[in-house]
Amino acid sequence: MSEVFGVSEQVEARSSRLWSLVTLKITRLLLPARMIADPLGISTITVGFWLTPWIRQDEHLPMSHIAEVSHNRGFFWDGVSIESSGGLNPLVIDGVPKSSARRFVDCVRQRMNAAPATPPPAPARR
Repeated sequence: MSEVFGVSEQVEARSSRLWSLVTLKITRLLLPARMIADPLGISTITVGFWLTPWIRQDEHLPMSHIAEVSHNRGFFWDGVSIESSGGLNPLVIDGVPKSSARRFVDCVRQRMNAAPATPPPAPARR
């Protein structure tokens, strides 16, 4: 599982349309929620009401501010939650297919662990 991801590669997780149909979430059926991870951070895109798709909520969390990645496993579908170091507003998406959620969480955890080490301090000048 030691894959190296390219600079421009991004991983996406979407809520399942079947999950939204079963749970009677009409907005998620037409416009599924998305969570996107790229080298810069995590972004979520959610539409609140299906009659106003131009009103949506876009949130972004830089990779340096991620404190915890939670993978909430369900029987058929999973949930993914990304908590910031401030702890106030976690990025959450529910109803994600199991394979997609696992791939997304593994990718984010790998990027968190592969954070560049800080360079050693420069020697003092005389």
